[in-house]
Parts: sequence; structure tokens; C-alpha cells
Amino acid sequence: MTQSTSMMAAPKTSRRFILEMRGFSDAEKSMLTSTFRLTSRREMSYVEASDAECRADIYLINADNPEALEDLSKREIGVPNVHSPAVVIGRTPVETPWPFVAKPIHWMRLFENLDTEMQRALRERSARQSHQGGQHGWDGATLRRSSDQKVAAVPLIVEAPARETVLVVDDSATVRAFMRIKLSPFQFDVDFAETGEQAVEKALAKAKEKPYNCIFLDIMMPGIDGYEVCKKIKANATTKPSAVVMLTSKSSIIDKLRANWSGCDAFLSKPVAEDDLLATIAKFLPSALDSIRN
Repeated sequence: MTQSTSMMAAPKTSRRFILEMRGFSDAEKSMLTSTFRLTSRREMSYVEASDAECRADIYLINADNPEALEDLSKREIGVPNVHSPAVVIGRTPVETPWPFVAKPIHWMRLFENLDTEMQRALRERSARQSHQGGQHGWDGATLRRSSDQKVAAVPLIVEAPARETVLVVDDSATVRAFMRIKLSPFQFDVDFAETGEQAVEKALAKAKEKPYNCIFLDIMMPGIDGYEVCKKIKANATTKPSAVVMLTSKSSIIDKLRANWSGCDAFLSKPVAEDDLLATIAKFLPSALDSIRN
């Protein structure tokens, strides 16, 4: 039996904030940036600062980097404060004025901490503006450095991306439940199938309106296997635009070659790591690509 679920209604707008990462390697920043692109569909979203002169709304600090931790103790412009707070992540808990999230990162816990700190900062900013006689709250630029004020402010309110469609194909109820849990916070319309035949049928039916943005496809299933399903999807002009991500417990070179030969766009090994899953979603979904261009 196939399953389908429409996630909770996606917000029509998103409040976007500039996030600055400190103490991370280029590889870590790349992974974090990919995942933060997915917050574009949340009520509060976070984008990495694109200009060194632009003051961050909130900071993400790597507690595993001593220099980054040292920055937290400084009292100067450009470091975390009540108006531009921080969240700290690391493998070993440390004492700071800011909330700590342990590695490996539980993404929803991190997002919730960012939201909480940002909401507190917004209240502080509003109080500061009110104290000065303002009537409309803090505008995102007042009282910033002169260099900051020369940079065009990122709109606080932006239009949230349209809902995107994902198909998860796996005969394991455990895997389907895992994927549902990991995808639900990002406001996707998600369908589920348990066999290759069901997957092809759903993909063809969906393509009449709009192809799935991404299909997560198990290789070993009852009936036709994932390789054959992928070939059928990529051979059909209406379903070809869907990104196909193979899921398998097999990770040999031959298995990866077969996946590539079948036309898949990416390959994830089971058990699927949350970091890899979210980075893959960010790579293929239109709203994530739009956030890169913006």
C-alpha cells in the first residue's frame, strides 16, 4: 500500500536574518550553508553573510576552535551581544553566555535555539528603538556601524518558497518513518511508495501536473529494483527532470557505478546520515538554488 502525506501548511513569508559562522573550516561552512538554505521555507530563515562589511544578525560559533571561543569573551563591535546573539556548537560542552548544541548536530534543535535567541534579540532591538522614541521598532540598520549602513539591508520579510514535492521509495517502514521525520520540518509535500512499480506509477501520474522535485529511491525492493526504476524515470521526458537519489546499504564501487549508469543524480548510503540527507536536498531543490542566487 502506498502512503502520502502533506506536511503542515508552509508559511507564506519568512523573516530572513544574516548569520555569521566563526571558527569553522571551509568544508564545515559549506555543509552548514547548504543546510541553512533549507530554512528559507521556515517562518525564520538564516543566510550566511555575503559581505564582510555587513553586520551579522546572529552568530554561529564553533566551540572546538579555541580562537572562536576567545572571541566570545571580547567586548567590541562585531562580536555577539544582546542585539546580535550567538549559538555555540561543539563536541564538548563549554560555559558561555549562549546556548550550546552538541555535535553531531541535531538540526531541529539548532534551528530552535537560533529562533529563540533571535526572538530575544528582536525584543531587545525593539526596546532600544522605543527608548529612542521610534514608533515602528528596529529597522535593521539604526545604530549600526557607518560601514554597515552603506550596505543594502537584507529584507526582514521575504516571500517563502513554493512547496516542493518529494517521493520516498523504500519497502522498509523504518526508513520511511526516518525520512518523514527528517523532511517534515521543511514543509515538503511528500509521497511514499514501497515497490518499484508503485514508484514508476506515482512518478508518471505526478509528472502530468509537475514532476517530483526529488525522488529518494531504495535499490533493493520487491519487484523491479531501484536501478530499473531510475532508468524508467530518466528515460521518460516527463519524469526526467526529477532528481533521483539512490538509497542503499551497498556501498561498493560496482554498486555506485551501477547507480550512475542508471542515471541517478546522487547516491546516499544507509543508514543515511542527517547531514548528507539535508545537504542533498539543498543541492537539488529549486528553493535552495534560488537562495544561492539571491
